[in-house]
Amino acid sequence: MKKSDIAVRVARQALLSKAAAETAVNAVFEAVGYALAKGDKVTVSGFGTFATRSRPARTGRTDRGERGHRCVEDAVVQGRAGAPDKVAQGRARVMVRGLVLAAAPDAGGV
Repeated sequence: MKKSDIAVRVARQALLSKAAAETAVNAVFEAVGYALAKGDKVTVSGFGTFATRSRPARTGRTDRGERGHRCVEDAVVQGRAGAPDKVAQGRARVMVRGLVLAAAPDAGGV
């Protein structure tokens, strides 16, 4: 699902225009991105938790076994899914750590 697909669903469910829904979705993702860039933890109850962590510098290698190259220290976003029962209540068919939850009968093509 792409961000534009999310905006379409938000527009339908919140009875908004597509442009208003796109603005709202973009604002949410911008706020989440800003919080993560500051180093804050983002928790969306029933959906998941996102945080940044530091990936230490290391020596990387290619598949061809050539000399290694230096990978610098970097910050990466790490996400963790919410409770599977809460995700299932959202009527979605989603993969949670290798476990596929069945869609509800009225999921409407999720």
